[in-house]
Amino acid sequence: MNQEFVVGQPAEFSVVIKAVLEEFSVKKAEETLVIALVGDLGAGKTTFTQILGQTLGVTEHITSPTFTIMKTYSLNHNQFDNLVHMDAYRIEDETELVPLKFSEILNNPRTIVCIEWPEKISSIVPQSAIKIAIKIIDNEKRKVFVSG
Repeated sequence: MNQEFVVGQPAEFSVVIKAVLEEFSVKKAEETLVIALVGDLGAGKTTFTQILGQTLGVTEHITSPTFTIMKTYSLNHNQFDNLVHMDAYRIEDETELVPLKFSEILNNPRTIVCIEWPEKISSIVPQSAIKIAIKIIDNEKRKVFVSG
């Protein structure tokens, strides 16, 4: 999957989300869906995860887990049971993820894992992860590159 989108309003991330979910449901329905979100501060990584959560039925407000590192949201969806949102920005060593049982989460089918700042833990991000790179065009628009 290699696609490019231009997003204006946050709700327009739903077009990207639809493409990712459709691609995943065809190819890897029994695997963990890992989404590696790349972009500068303020690019829209958390906003993408918020719209994804809304799409999948999360009723809680999704916030950046910068200080908690990781948060899990239960889903009532035909394909997924959990949305795990991780912010690896503050991770200095991948061993910090052991108490969070992150390797188990990555092997849990029916789970979506969104990782902000995946480059900080690149050796444990699966090769099968879908990479979503968000680039700021201006205050109103983002260019979104989807690969994987």
